[in-house]
Amino acid sequence: MAHTPELPDRYVCTDCHAVYVGSVTHEDGLYHYSAPDECAACDSTEFVQFDQYVNHVLG
Repeated sequence: MAHTPELPDRYVCTDCHAVYVGSVTHEDGLYHYSAPDECAACDSTEFVQFDQYVNHVLG
């Protein structure tokens, strides 16, 4: 049986629109993803989840 890798959560910087893979932690046998602390491109601390990005831009 083939294993399908888990896709990590992705986040978009709300200022410069750079896309990041979430920072991962491993607790109780599960992986948890969270937004980065700071954007490496523009130093912003505001991120939105990738799948909510269109709603954020149009909102």
